[in-house]
Amino acid sequence: MEGLTKHRRAEAFIISAIYLIFVVVVGVLVYLRGIDNLVDIYLINIGIDVVGMMIGYVLYICCMIDVQKSGANLKHLLSLINVAYLGLFADACAWLLDGVPNLRILNIIDNTIYYFCAPMEAYFFWLYTMTYLKVNKGIVKKLGTISKVGLYIALGLRVLNLFNGIYFTVDEMGFYHRSPLYIVSLVYALFTLFSALTAVVVERKQLQRFQIYTFFVFAIAPASMGIITTGIYGLSPTPVTVMLTILMMYCVLNVTQGRERAVADRDLTLASAIQENMLPKIFPYRPDREEFDLFATMNTAKEVGGDFYDYFMVDEDHLALVMADVSGKGIPAALFMMVSKTLIKNRVQAGDSPSEALINVNRQLCEGNSAELFVTVWLAILDITTGKGVAVNAGHEHPAFKKAGGEYELVVYRHSPAVATLDGIKYKDHEFELNPGDMLFVYTDGVTEATNINNELFGEKRLLEALNSDKDADPQQILSNVQKHVDGFVKDADQFDDITMLCLKYNGKK
Repeated sequence: MEGLTKHRRAEAFIISAIYLIFVVVVGVLVYLRGIDNLVDIYLINIGIDVVGMMIGYVLYICCMIDVQKSGANLKHLLSLINVAYLGLFADACAWLLDGVPNLRILNIIDNTIYYFCAPMEAYFFWLYTMTYLKVNKGIVKKLGTISKVGLYIALGLRVLNLFNGIYFTVDEMGFYHRSPLYIVSLVYALFTLFSALTAVVVERKQLQRFQIYTFFVFAIAPASMGIITTGIYGLSPTPVTVMLTILMMYCVLNVTQGRERAVADRDLTLASAIQENMLPKIFPYRPDREEFDLFATMNTAKEVGGDFYDYFMVDEDHLALVMADVSGKGIPAALFMMVSKTLIKNRVQAGDSPSEALINVNRQLCEGNSAELFVTVWLAILDITTGKGVAVNAGHEHPAFKKAGGEYELVVYRHSPAVATLDGIKYKDHEFELNPGDMLFVYTDGVTEATNINNELFGEKRLLEALNSDKDADPQQILSNVQKHVDGFVKDADQFDDITMLCLKYNGKK
């Protein structure tokens, strides 16, 4: 398990121990019951269940060491495997406890757990399908709400079965019996499985044909097996069918997906290296200058974008600050970012004002821009001796400003168009002034457009709440606070854009 994170390694060891305990429990029960006292068909069922449990363990560990999988997609797949494993364990125990009067209560509890597994498997399959498709809107969102409510009802009816035996009973001699309403216990699982297939059909354009077939096989195979064996007591291949179809789904969907990503990762790694090497990382910057303190970070997404920040002294009294975001992803965006950053710095150091710098950079970037990329830019030059500055905003996010003793607020004014969208654009400077204790925070849209699993955006309101949660913190802590708030909001959802931030505190000249 080398290469795993500490958290994943610990989780893998814990699950391994639990899975092993379950297998040992089945073995102990077989020993105590005695093989000679078990009907042949019971032994066959138990053997099939144990094989399925071993498959589940291997599959779980494969998912843990698969570095291509993360976030909600991995979470729901692991949950599906765990519930399927629990179903196999409960089924094996049910055959071992059947016909033992002294263990009647344990038999009832075990079968209740087994009945819990089917709706939970269906619901986790639904969640896995939605995260794989990356969709949660329209009819799919409505079906998701129905499935969630239906799960509680299905589980509640199974608890109710303990008192009225609507699905099954265990008589005084310890024998399990299905009730005439047993088929009703399958309704929720069937509905949820076919709801997932509906979502697959609705989103079929983003899937290849073999992916669609895989989802259909997973839903139809266990459902068909469950329906076929409804009237047959003594044979229970449904639990192992579920585990085998999960294995098939993992191999077809995830291994294929991993192979495609492995090819793409080579390009993304190069693009990420370009980004990282181009950004200044000296903190504290100019510790000999007491007039200001600043800190900047870029948390890159797996899908590399073109965010960049920059800061540099134009002369002994003027500090330039840059926050920018290139359109597009991958190597083209990274290269465009490198060129844009270099051109902006060169124009500012040549003596251009922020607006003049972007006018010249815009003209240069528009020449031969066959990729039709553009870059949003916030550029400022601050006189660190007086606190007076000039800034230009070319289609970028609104900066946040905090007066000494006050709270962070967005500085909202009309933007100029992004750079490289159209030749001949005129950019307008905006003057501002910082007083000792004032703070300035600039960022890219990766912050405000960070999205959770429900497709909700982090937004400007949450950004201000994060900034003001510890409004008097130093620049480094401010960025840490914002990142923590974003992570807490996004949780298991994948990050699809770079999160880039810069914060400056103006101390003034003492």
